[in-house]
Amino acid sequence: MPTPAERQALLFFAAVAALGVGVNAWRAVRGGDRVLAGSPAELAAQIARVDSAVASSPSRDSGRAALKRRNAKKKRAEAPPSVRPPAPPPRALPPLASYGAGPPGQVDLDRAGVAAIESLPRIGPALAARIVANRDSFGPFGSMDGLQRVRGIGPAMVRALGERAVFSGVPREGAPTAEGKGRRRVAVP
Repeated sequence: MPTPAERQALLFFAAVAALGVGVNAWRAVRGGDRVLAGSPAELAAQIARVDSAVASSPSRDSGRAALKRRNAKKKRAEAPPSVRPPAPPPRALPPLASYGAGPPGQVDLDRAGVAAIESLPRIGPALAARIVANRDSFGPFGSMDGLQRVRGIGPAMVRALGERAVFSGVPREGAPTAEGKGRRRVAVP
């Protein structure tokens, strides 16, 4: 036999279930689950209103740019060929010097990308990525001594690079030295 509290709980759940059944029956009789279809123009206008609300949201600045690009791309694809705006011209490649290539066979380690650095002897993809990451974090190397702050580059690697590695930047003041190998150390008094 249920206790009085259990009877009250059972009565409550039965009332909630009956209410749910009653609401569903009323909707079925009334046709409340029907989707009212509007014209394609009304649908397009509603989509435009939602898109503009999303695009103007202050917390979604990056989403706004992506939405504008997506909508522009969609408009170009839907427009007839005679009305389509011309495709943007291809971007010109920057001069070869910006990729870190100096004189033939030399690579400027203060500017070169990962691919150019990999062309040097004894440097693979992982070490090239570490060189670029260190340079981006602490500034240009400026010399072979500055390059030695990268983990994995020591005196033997410096000798192997020889004249192939060049430097065009000036080391940033306070950048770590080769002793720290990329870690900033605070002097303890």
